[in-house]
Amino acid sequence: MKATLLLAATALSLITMPCVSGVDMVPTQPATAPNYFCPWAVQGYMYGIGAPNINVEALESGQYTICMNANTEDHVFGPQGWAKTFFPQVRKDLYFLMDDGYESGGKSSMELDVKKFPSFSGSPPERLKSLSKAVQNEGWRGLALFCRDTPKTIDEITPLLQWSKDAGVLYWKIDGGDEDYSVQHLKQTVYPELVLEHAGAMGPLDGDWQHDGRFAAQHWSPNRKQRLCNSDVDRIYDITPFLSVPTTLDRLAQMLNGVQGHPEATALINCEDEVYMAAAMGCTMGVMRFPLVGLRPNGDPDLFFAGPRQAKRRMDEVVRALHWERIAEPFAAGNGYVILDSNILTDDWVYQPGETWETKAIGKDVKQGAPARISRNLPLPTVVAEGELPFVLAARFPNDAVAVCTLERTLKDNAWFMPPADVTVNVADAKGPFGVFGHYRNLTFQMNEPPHNVHVWAQDLAGTSAEDVTQRIHIDGTTITIPGSLIDKIGTQAATPGDLSDPGIVLKIEKL
Repeated sequence: MKATLLLAATALSLITMPCVSGVDMVPTQPATAPNYFCPWAVQGYMYGIGAPNINVEALESGQYTICMNANTEDHVFGPQGWAKTFFPQVRKDLYFLMDDGYESGGKSSMELDVKKFPSFSGSPPERLKSLSKAVQNEGWRGLALFCRDTPKTIDEITPLLQWSKDAGVLYWKIDGGDEDYSVQHLKQTVYPELVLEHAGAMGPLDGDWQHDGRFAAQHWSPNRKQRLCNSDVDRIYDITPFLSVPTTLDRLAQMLNGVQGHPEATALINCEDEVYMAAAMGCTMGVMRFPLVGLRPNGDPDLFFAGPRQAKRRMDEVVRALHWERIAEPFAAGNGYVILDSNILTDDWVYQPGETWETKAIGKDVKQGAPARISRNLPLPTVVAEGELPFVLAARFPNDAVAVCTLERTLKDNAWFMPPADVTVNVADAKGPFGVFGHYRNLTFQMNEPPHNVHVWAQDLAGTSAEDVTQRIHIDGTTITIPGSLIDKIGTQAATPGDLSDPGIVLKIEKL
């Protein structure tokens, strides 16, 4: 009898035993969300490396040609090639995109240029298959292809889809074209596993950027309905450095707001390189940052990643964002509801030569505005700060996970700063896990039920080991408050030496 009771007690303790220190809360299985690395920015950075001088005007005026010319076999697959050296921790989570410049025979030919990629011989479909295999051999999830102005007839589209199917190409970035969604519809028959991304082409700045810089409200219009109902992914589109946060955020806000109440809008939204925004808001990402710095003369100008944010020294943010998407997958634009703050924060910057590829903005005081707070399937967070506010985002995911994120501000006399703030998120009955991105003075989770007899575990999303933080947080009634200093400490514990990334952690609350 005693032995039976002992076995029962042991079994019960195993069932209720909380996570122990050292356990990895990040799944080892790669994310299934359609995220990719886009080399367009690093293509543009190749010009001028090692030169004694660089002509910034030539860099600005010739940026498109410079980027296309740099898409070569040596740059992609050479000893220091992008496919060989970038993002070793999360290649299995990312497609490697062959962006504009890889192709010959037109923007939708899918034909690899044999002059730029001489090692890939044979017929066009054979070259594509070899390219796909080479990308996978470097550990990437698979190959993605840029295309534009896709053909419209079945006879023209079908061979391209079949090439991709035979080669194992997994994603097309359609940068304009397929307005009638011929490709989207036909691929359902020929190659349904292929993910197609569409985009509404637009400039890199929103609205009247010398006044308020707002993205137009996106009502349930025919164009929006067609793209969000017929695409797998809808991309935010191009932005500029310094003001990328408000530009991307306002576009995301208006796109989500325009389709709430329409579950048939099943497309995911791609936030490009705003990786924490994408992770926290249930979106996909087209990562563009890259870890090459200081290689150009004249102050190392970079038209895509200029400024004190130093995004190219924030590679760990990509790792943390992708690891969160292993826990909480992106979800459709029309899934649930969104709430937008009526308070609009307006960032601004006076661009100098060498700071942007948008030449018409140089020398101008450019403004971009976005809601101070955005939430998906949750009430708006409460934010208390003295002076300026940060951007604050929160979302509840279909699997009951919750994410919260703060994002820095940029004003022309103070580029890239984080206003200290107390943030409270009403998570109701969500059980988590909880993803936390960015800096806080204090972060509070308001719950429906008092969290009695619990252990709280925390882990750097870039790390491999959780720790018990129960004694370092404050539980009061139905709230759990985590000091910002604790988030900063744990959220950068696994940081790569010299990396400047904002913290990103996963929290788990377990009952004893």
